[in-house]
Amino acid sequence: MTHKKLLSVILALVIMSSLVLFTGCKDTEIGESDWTTNGGDPSISKQDEVADDKLVEFGMYPQTKAAADVQSAIKNNVKIDPETGLWTEYSDDKMSAKYDLETGYYVYQAKVDGVAQEEQLYMSCGDNLYLVEPIKWIVLEKTGGESLLISSKILDGGIKYNDLYGDCTWETSSLRDWLNGTDEYNINNGAKYKEKLNFLNRAFSEAEIAELKKVTVSCADNDTYKTEGGNDSENVVYLLSQAEFNKYFTAESGFNSMAYGTNYAKARGLASDNKDAGIWWLRDPGAKTFMLAVDRAGKISEGGYTVNDITEGVRPVIKVSDSVLSK
Repeated sequence: MTHKKLLSVILALVIMSSLVLFTGCKDTEIGESDWTTNGGDPSISKQDEVADDKLVEFGMYPQTKAAADVQSAIKNNVKIDPETGLWTEYSDDKMSAKYDLETGYYVYQAKVDGVAQEEQLYMSCGDNLYLVEPIKWIVLEKTGGESLLISSKILDGGIKYNDLYGDCTWETSSLRDWLNGTDEYNINNGAKYKEKLNFLNRAFSEAEIAELKKVTVSCADNDTYKTEGGNDSENVVYLLSQAEFNKYFTAESGFNSMAYGTNYAKARGLASDNKDAGIWWLRDPGAKTFMLAVDRAGKISEGGYTVNDITEGVRPVIKVSDSVLSK
């Protein structure tokens, strides 16, 4: 093969892999639902979300759909050259925009009287862009200067509990790998990372990852369906168990078990009702080849949902030192 042909092949591979990063959602089908807020039960109504002043911030994640003018500015002016694989940068007296190949984000700066304002980061998903914003967390528990946190919203959707249909446990699930950036979702050599960016490296900087505490979790057997919870596992990002859900989501705590998805989570495949309530995974088993989840009414599903269902979302759980959190 000549050097010229070899260069052409390398450029083509770079462009193809880059485009996967830019779209970020090609592997996800969009879920649909005609579920209503009360599901036909007048006793069920929308729960109030936790007030912002009671939440803490840590990490960043795509969440809100970008304003139309920002979307237009970026899409019309930041282009890829199909021959070189290089991305253009754009600047005028109103804005500047570019693409950051390392992070997979578009960088946008509005200008006021020619002065550049604070940078805003956007993630592409399908036909739209989504603003990267601080993740807001509910503090479930404080012990010894550390806080146990769960995201206040469903942050991502279209996430299978396991990529392959069949029996699995939290320890062996692809969802655990995706959340923790392990195995096939490893940032350095994971085969699936190029198709679907893992949560850990998308949500947190290297400095923030260093602040995450390792937590050993267990999963209870399901006596009703005779399914096994599997082995204990060590994680830095995980999901609540059924017992933990029942412990923390009580009338006294005031935490919303009826969870609402971000714009990005819905674009990724979270099926939600017209008021944004969605289903979110727990880590314990349900019936055979099913895993438990919290339904749109904020209740734990009896038998769960199939491990390869794509309409559920995730509310990650982490533990960090109180000193790294901000309001």
